[in-house]
Amino acid sequence: MKKFIFPALFAFLFMFASCMNMSGSSGEGGSVRVVLPGSARYSFSQDKADKFVVTISLGSKLVDTKTGFSGGGIEFDELNPGDYTIEAKAFDSNEGDLVVGWGTSSATVNAGESTDCALALALTKCISTFDSVPSSSKYKYLAVASSADMVKLGEWIKSGSDLEGITITLTDDLDLTGCVDFDCMGVTKADSTGDIQGNAFKGVFDGAGHSMTLAITPTDPQPMGLFWQNDGTIMNLTIMQYSSTGQVGSTQDLNLSRGGVICSVNNGTIKNCIVNADVTSWSVAEISGIARENSSSGKIVNCLATGNITMNCDVAAANWAGDYGKSAGIAAVNSGSIENCVYTGKITTEEVRDDETFLSNISGAISAYTEGSIANCYWLKDNIDEGGTAVNRIAYINKESGGYGKICIPDPSKITGCGYFDTNSPSASVTAGTTSECKSAQTLAYSGTLIQMLNAYVSASSDSGLKRWTAGADGSLALDF
Repeated sequence: MKKFIFPALFAFLFMFASCMNMSGSSGEGGSVRVVLPGSARYSFSQDKADKFVVTISLGSKLVDTKTGFSGGGIEFDELNPGDYTIEAKAFDSNEGDLVVGWGTSSATVNAGESTDCALALALTKCISTFDSVPSSSKYKYLAVASSADMVKLGEWIKSGSDLEGITITLTDDLDLTGCVDFDCMGVTKADSTGDIQGNAFKGVFDGAGHSMTLAITPTDPQPMGLFWQNDGTIMNLTIMQYSSTGQVGSTQDLNLSRGGVICSVNNGTIKNCIVNADVTSWSVAEISGIARENSSSGKIVNCLATGNITMNCDVAAANWAGDYGKSAGIAAVNSGSIENCVYTGKITTEEVRDDETFLSNISGAISAYTEGSIANCYWLKDNIDEGGTAVNRIAYINKESGGYGKICIPDPSKITGCGYFDTNSPSASVTAGTTSECKSAQTLAYSGTLIQMLNAYVSASSDSGLKRWTAGADGSLALDF
C-alpha cells in the first residue's frame, strides 16, 4: 500500500479531518463517504477547482474510481473490511481538466460500519498553479500531475531555484515524449567547445512508484536525461522507453552529447529508481543508464537499469587523443558509492584503445571508471560487446602502464560483494566476480538467488525507505512500489 504523509499546515486549501468509523451501515460490507469541498473556505477558489476524482484501493488493488463536484459527496459502499488508501485529484474543468491539487489518505473499513471522510485529506498544490517559485517556508510539498508541471519545474531550476526543502511528488504515470518544451532540467549553457553549465536540484523528487516516459534527443552538445545535476534526492521513479525503436540520446553524429537517464551529475542520492530506456550516443563524452557521473558525495542505491547502451563514436579512429568514450550501466564515472544496483542490459562500443595517447571506448557493466566504492552490485554476464568481442566485467580494467596515465580502478578494495548472473531472472544464481572481472576476487555478502541477495541488503540497511525487490508481471526483476 502506498502511504503519503502531508502535514496539515502546509497542505493548503482544504483538509479532511481523520476518517472516522460511524455506525449505521448494514450487511457484511462497510462503506466510506468522502465529502467534497463546497464552502468558500474549502472550494479551491484560488485555482477554480470544481471537479474531483477519487479512487479507493485495498493494498495494490484498485477497488473503485468515482467523480464528484464541489459541494457534493462520493460514497464507496459494499467494501470488504480492511485498510484502504484514498487518492483524490482536484481539477479545473475550465482549463481542460487541469489537475491543480492531489493527495492521499487512509481509511479503515469494518464490517457493517460507515467511515466518514469529511475532507480530512490534505491536497497538495500542483506546480503549474504557481505564478512564481513558491517559498519553501510556506510550501513543503508540491505535486507533478502533467507535462506542464514538469516544464515549469524545469524553468524554475534553470532560473536558479534549487527547491531545497521541498518534496515534489509525481501523482501518476507521465508521458513527456510529445512535450516539445521539456528538456534536461537545469542546463543554462551548452556550447560547441563542450562547456556545459547548469543549476542543481536540491529538493526531493519522489516518483511515488510512477513512471515517466522520456525522449530527449539533444543537439550537440546538449546533455540528455531528466536532470542536469542532482544535489538532493531522486527516488521511487521509473523511466520508460517511448517506443520499441526509440531511445534517450542523440540520433546523429554529435561529438559532445552526454548524460545519464536520471541525471548527468549526481552529488546527492538516487534510490529505488528503474531505467527501462535504451541510451544511444555518438559521443566522445560519457553515457550511462542512471547518472553520467556519480561524484564523491553521490550515492546510487537500490536501482535497476535494463536498457541497452550504444556508444557509436570510434573516438580513436576520429583521432580524439585523450580520455574519451566512457559508457556504463549505472554510472560512467564513479567517485562516490554505488550499492545494491543491477544492470541487465547490453553495452555496445567500438574497440578499446588503451595506450599512452588514448584511453577510449571503455565500458563497464556498473561503471567504466571508478575511484569510489561499488558494493553488492550485480550484472548480466558477458553483456559488453567491445568491437564485436563479448566481455564480462564490472568496470574497465587496464594495465598499470597504459590508459593515458589513468588507472580505471585505482583501489580494487573499494569493489566488494559484487558478481554476475547467467540468465536475466530474479531467481538467477549469482557468481562472485574474479580478478579478471573486478580486479580483485569478490566474496558475496549474501547468499541465495539474485532477488534474495538484493532483499537481504534491503533488510540489513538502516535506510527504511529502500523498496523490496520483486518479480514483475512479466516475471522480470522489479521493485515493489
